[in-house]
Amino acid sequence: MGLFFKFAPNPITTPLTPLTPMSSLKSNYIILKEQSLIIECHSGNLDLESYINFVTGTTLNPLFSPNLNYLIDFRNVVITAHIDDIKKYNSFSDNTFKSEIKRKVAIVTDTPTQMVFSTLFKDSNTQILKKIEIFSTTKVAINWLNLNINKNEILDILTTFKNHANNKQLKTQY
Repeated sequence: MGLFFKFAPNPITTPLTPLTPMSSLKSNYIILKEQSLIIECHSGNLDLESYINFVTGTTLNPLFSPNLNYLIDFRNVVITAHIDDIKKYNSFSDNTFKSEIKRKVAIVTDTPTQMVFSTLFKDSNTQILKKIEIFSTTKVAINWLNLNINKNEILDILTTFKNHANNKQLKTQY
């Protein structure tokens, strides 16, 4: 489905074919295996089908594990999903992610709509071992994740994703 790239400490990314070419959701991610973390950065219209397609694509990465912690940046999305889609996503997530350990999901939002939708998602979480929190700043989200990683490294990764030419999807690994 694509190539995986290894970053040096100062990442350089290469664009790949989008996983959902018909959608206006643009998504990038990186899996930091040693830190048990996946970082997602999204922009455009966030709908259920596009997000499920994106998540399904991440699970094909050989570094993927259902036990990863998540840092999800939704600050540049317009929520076009419906409230009912949260239940559908939870069903998809329950069937896709069989985690055996506690994991954290930090969602970073910027607008009231993003915050409300993320809060509804958090409140409807059906996985006991998954703790979800919502933040308005990346730094606080990183602190809450409490992982053994340089915070500036994560901020650099997010900046790279946001500044990437044409904002095409990237599939990368560390």
